[in-house]
Amino acid sequence: MVTLPDELSPEDTVAEIEAQAQASLLSVIDNPETILRLLLNECEIERAYAPPEGFDPELQGEWDDSLVTFKFKHAIELVEVTREANFLYVEYDLGDFGHWAMEIEPEKFSLARV
Repeated sequence: MVTLPDELSPEDTVAEIEAQAQASLLSVIDNPETILRLLLNECEIERAYAPPEGFDPELQGEWDDSLVTFKFKHAIELVEVTREANFLYVEYDLGDFGHWAMEIEPEKFSLARV
């Protein structure tokens, strides 16, 4: 639950709730996607008025329209993952922004549009 000081203006209250929602969303996605979103500045959020694609009410419970829910403005789809002992390759589809790939090793990190 979000607790805000009483002295915030309505505009500041909205800004604080949105900042906390953005931080919350970034904390629950996979670390490589978080890194990609932060590096490409793709962290903008918007209000979600309907359940996300693939939402299963039997598994996740009924969607509650009375709750204020947020989602990232631009969806990112995981395309490929390759994991080895000291190597991780992940590729994401950012729609109009193209495909991006990360290679992560103990001493090396690379990010490239592919």
